[in-house]
Amino acid sequence: MKKVFSSILIMLLAIGMVACSSSSGGDGQPEVYKIGAVYSKTGPASPLGEPEWNAAELLEKQINDNGGINGVPIEIILADDESKPEKAIEETNRLINDENVLAIIGTTTSGASLAMKGIAMDLEVPMISAGAAVGIISPVEESNWVFKTPHSDAHAAERIYMYLNGEGISKVAILADSNAFGASGVEQLELLKADYGIEIVTKESYNTDDADMKTQLTKINSSAAEAIIVWGTNPGPAIIAKNMKELGMSMPHIESHGVANQAFIDLAGEAAEGVVIPTGKLLFPTQIPESDPQYAVISSFYDSYKEAYGSEPTNFGSYGYDNVMLIVEALKSGATDREGIRNYLETEVKDYVGATGIFTFSPEDHNGLKADSMVLAEVKDGKWTFKK
Repeated sequence: MKKVFSSILIMLLAIGMVACSSSSGGDGQPEVYKIGAVYSKTGPASPLGEPEWNAAELLEKQINDNGGINGVPIEIILADDESKPEKAIEETNRLINDENVLAIIGTTTSGASLAMKGIAMDLEVPMISAGAAVGIISPVEESNWVFKTPHSDAHAAERIYMYLNGEGISKVAILADSNAFGASGVEQLELLKADYGIEIVTKESYNTDDADMKTQLTKINSSAAEAIIVWGTNPGPAIIAKNMKELGMSMPHIESHGVANQAFIDLAGEAAEGVVIPTGKLLFPTQIPESDPQYAVISSFYDSYKEAYGSEPTNFGSYGYDNVMLIVEALKSGATDREGIRNYLETEVKDYVGATGIFTFSPEDHNGLKADSMVLAEVKDGKWTFKK
């Protein structure tokens, strides 16, 4: 009787193994690689999030049309956080716990990305953010599972100070959004000022939904500031540009990389003229020389994106591109589980040419970019133009 029971048990186990094998494709390979993507498709941050969303959608189709990854298709499950941190948390939990994704990419804004970071760390899921705040990947010992592709606000602050040094400007005013992105920018500007001999003579803030900043600007205009640095994302910075024009303020106006898109110019109109920002190169792809190591990647992505969507991807599209492609590189290498993807990103991404920059991750650096990989752009005749 025991022998009969053992035989039945063995048969049942064998059937179970065959069933499991069939669900994974029958040859040991998975049927699909699932990646979760949370972006701000709607809400105030949608001018940033929509290009990221579109890039993920475009790459999924291109990769699968070309045979997937080593014969396995990818499925990028897109979720809209509606520009709300609480919605980003909800969707991240759903993608990890219900969809069982291998990795999470996104989200668009720094505050929501910081909220997602906690989930990724607790559940040990690799995450690549499109947020700029340095706190997303710092301190690195508290960001073991988290990476990001946008230039950090530390890079942007340093690039701004490099520009100001070249212009002979040493006294500045700061006007920043009171949200996580603005607070992080102010922190980095403070941390780096002594290295570049910059004096911050006054600091003002505004709320994301404020419709007028003339009170803060009037204070700045009466200070000893030689230039103003604005740190935020639209629509606030565009309102500030208009307010400055209305007040007759002529001091140099520098914005953060948070407005590196056409939306800022559309919103600010003529008041955008002369505004300078630190940025990635995708903002003006046709002005990049063919000798640039990023030329081929940027040109190919720009052309395919414009063909698919009839609009330009902007720098935010480059974050969406790099987020997906870094996960794809890990999968191609054979890193096909969560821990393997995390380890690949941290140890194997060296001089990787992306749309945003050239990445080298390490156990000490989960951003992998440097300040000198940013360039300067200036609004001239209603367009962003390469400055330096």
